[in-house]
Amino acid sequence: MSKLTGYPSIDKPWLQFYTEDQINASLPECSIYQYIWENNKDYLDNVALNYFDRKITYQEMFSGITAVSKAYQALGISEGDIVSVITVTLPETIYTFYGLNRIGAISNMIDPRTSEEGIRSYVSEVNSKVVVVIDAAYERVKKAVKGTSVEQIIVLSPADSLPFPKKQIYNLSKRKNRNLYDRAMSWKKFISVGENQVLKEAIYQKNKCCVIVHTGGTTGTPKGVMLSDDNLNAATSQALCSPLPLKRQDVFLNIMPPFIAYGVVLGIHTALCGGWKIIDIPVFDEDKFADLVAKHKPAGIMGVPTYFEKLMNHSKMENGKLDFLKVVLVGGDKLNPEFEIRINEWLKTHGAQIEISKGYSMTEASSTATFSFANSNEIGSAGIPLSKTIVSAFNSAGEEVGFDEIGELRINSPTIMLGYYDNDSATKEIILEKDGVKWVKTGDIGYISESGNVYVQGRNKRMIIRYDGFKVFAPLVEEVIATVSGISDVCVVGKDDMDHEQGQVPVAFVVTSCESKEVRSRIITECKKKLPDYAQPDKICFIDELPLTPIGKVDYRALEQ
Repeated sequence: MSKLTGYPSIDKPWLQFYTEDQINASLPECSIYQYIWENNKDYLDNVALNYFDRKITYQEMFSGITAVSKAYQALGISEGDIVSVITVTLPETIYTFYGLNRIGAISNMIDPRTSEEGIRSYVSEVNSKVVVVIDAAYERVKKAVKGTSVEQIIVLSPADSLPFPKKQIYNLSKRKNRNLYDRAMSWKKFISVGENQVLKEAIYQKNKCCVIVHTGGTTGTPKGVMLSDDNLNAATSQALCSPLPLKRQDVFLNIMPPFIAYGVVLGIHTALCGGWKIIDIPVFDEDKFADLVAKHKPAGIMGVPTYFEKLMNHSKMENGKLDFLKVVLVGGDKLNPEFEIRINEWLKTHGAQIEISKGYSMTEASSTATFSFANSNEIGSAGIPLSKTIVSAFNSAGEEVGFDEIGELRINSPTIMLGYYDNDSATKEIILEKDGVKWVKTGDIGYISESGNVYVQGRNKRMIIRYDGFKVFAPLVEEVIATVSGISDVCVVGKDDMDHEQGQVPVAFVVTSCESKEVRSRIITECKKKLPDYAQPDKICFIDELPLTPIGKVDYRALEQ
């Protein structure tokens, strides 16, 4: 390839890794429901989901979606309404996601671990009349929605789709009766209310929101990211029209939750549009990762880097063969180059004919911007932009810089969100237009090589990424701790997680004039009340004063060290 002298957005050297057909493929113009239907209507007997060894075909899945659409209609849900979905990856979650889309309604995806206060805020913000919740989070949600617009709670159970006798065993293990109050109903009861409904399918509208996922963006303040049918379909279409080696009915182990864009866009929508067999794991247990791989022999796995650390060290994998693997995709955090080399060597010694693939993006770009394929997988890179995506670096003056020049990474793609829900000012801060081209600011520092590979070098935002890929925004934790009486100053930073190969945990440095034992207890109580489990401080350190830089700002680096 000749020497490039221009800019990534002009030269697009990554296109050398795509075929003409892949580059010129048109993007779908339909709803997400219509896209999975069109891609699978001729293969209805294929397996869509494997849920604890119950194989659910595409025909059964579409029947489930239809029943759900009718049931929501019977509850008064119509086009434009927002239903809050507080659950994990169950078949019923997937039916709800597409069933709501089919009637033009919107899924507001919420992590079931969210605090009572957080749930109330997310539900109230969008005025949900109906909430769907997994049984384990029901009691918290019941308290959270009091005094809100919620009129009905639908309670899911992991047993709802379990095969016999697993369903019976699960129900016996949950002997404690759950008293559903008058505004709550079981999934079975919910489906029954729609039996006599005549389905009214919504007409596709361009740039219409289909799902809201929550993120801290680049500031850490919780925001609802509105993604459209076109966003999800563009992400999926680009992934399927690429050198990605997975084919119809390949087994795909999806271990990412549905309440993050990475999980709902790639783990669910792309997998189903591709006709893959999804191994449906409601709650992932990294200690059982090796058992899942050994049992199902997946062609594809998607996760975060640290999950593969457990896999490599598991005794079951010591002599296990991995020649069935076609792609192992990691995202959610930068992959350490040393670890990347080590895992590639491990894959090779276990018979896999592949190297680990990396992906890079952000929720605001549907978690889909770059992938590394077999023909473009440089160590330390985050892969190449997808065929209709541009990733480039910009200097502090907002000007695009050339190849190998470091700057803030920005993304131009048909996957860019519609905006933050009811937050135009924050939307305008992160989405910029330059010369008629729309860019989303990532807040990450990096560069684009002349081969088109994207290299992420660090972050200019105070975000702590845990070993499992979940992001903890330091300012949010500080806000909660600062409300505790007796605290004059607080700063939260990340420290390396000593229990895992990668990732960090939040550590709080607190300045107080009170007795530290009492303050520590109050901090723990307040954090448990207002923050999700994964954002709890790993350690609370009391110091006399926060260190400052020469210009008077808190010296985060000093605290990290």
